[in-house]
Formats: sequence, structure tokens, C-alpha cells
Amino acid sequence: MTRHPFSTLVFGLLLALSSEASFALDDRPAWQTWSPIVFEQAKRQGRLVLLDVKAEWCVACRKMEETGFRDPRVLETLRQHYIPVRADIDHEPAIMKRYGARGVPAVVILDGEGREIVQKRGYLEPDWLYWLLVAVADDPRPEAHR
Repeated sequence: MTRHPFSTLVFGLLLALSSEASFALDDRPAWQTWSPIVFEQAKRQGRLVLLDVKAEWCVACRKMEETGFRDPRVLETLRQHYIPVRADIDHEPAIMKRYGARGVPAVVILDGEGREIVQKRGYLEPDWLYWLLVAVADDPRPEAHR
């Protein structure tokens, strides 16, 4: 059976695109939705929880998504020490109230019991986000970050 050159080209293109797509997924955090199960998982795995509070309409939130949360150092630190959780205030306003986030974006780092370690509001440059994640992973005591 002979293949048509066009079908070979299409197959190769589809293969390349699927490889590109799987790479693109790897350069973003594996966001989970907020739930009590996240904290059970964090305790079991000895990890912290990074809660990213955002809104679809928030320009600074989109900028953090495209810069800080795509920075290779941030991604590696998240993979090693955190369970990344994302909440949209328009769909989950109770999250904002629960953690006292007064604006978006807000990054809240929590321990496995759900206790707040630190909260930062506003856009965080990739270097600052990386520094924050490493500092809290190294010393998760809340008093170390006030």
C-alpha cells in the first residue's frame, strides 16, 4: 500500500502539533480547584498549597499567568514543594472572603491544615514570585514572613 505524500505530511504535522501541545501544558502549573481534598493531599505529600486568587477581567492576573507562572524556576519550585490551586473570585467569592484577599491577583500560601502562611496582593514579578516560593518552602513558619 502506498501512501499519498500529502497524508504523510498531514500526519507529520499532526504529530508535531501534538508534541508542541504537550510541551505547552508542561510549562504551566497543574492548577487544581480549591477543595478540602487539596489539603489532605498536601499533608500526605508534605507540601504547601499555593492559592492563586484571580479574576478573568484582571489584566494583572493575566500578566502573572504569562510571566510569573510560566517562569521555569517558579514551575520547578511549584512542582517540588507546592500544590497549585486557582480560584476565580467571580465564581468562588467565598474564597476571597475566607482568606481576606482584598484584591486580585492575590497569592496565598497555606500549610496542609489550611492555615495561612503569607499573602501577597498585586502583580508579582517572576523574580519576586520565585523568591517568595523558595523562602516559604525553606521556612514555612508564618512569623518568618511578616
